[in-house]
Amino acid sequence: MFAVGTAQHLVGRGMHRPRRCAVAECTTIFADTSRTGRQRYCSQRCANRDAVRRHRARMAEDS
Repeated sequence: MFAVGTAQHLVGRGMHRPRRCAVAECTTIFADTSRTGRQRYCSQRCANRDAVRRHRARMAEDS
């Protein structure tokens, strides 16, 4: 059932939709289900973690 769903998704949305999470420590592969096809993270948790990392890096530069 998973294979059929994956195949239907790839045919309907395109082969460029499977992606790897943008967080270097995360090894999750996900299907980009966003309308624009620009999803970068596998979950909101990874998105928040990356935002905090970038914020702390900016604050360290300013100090």
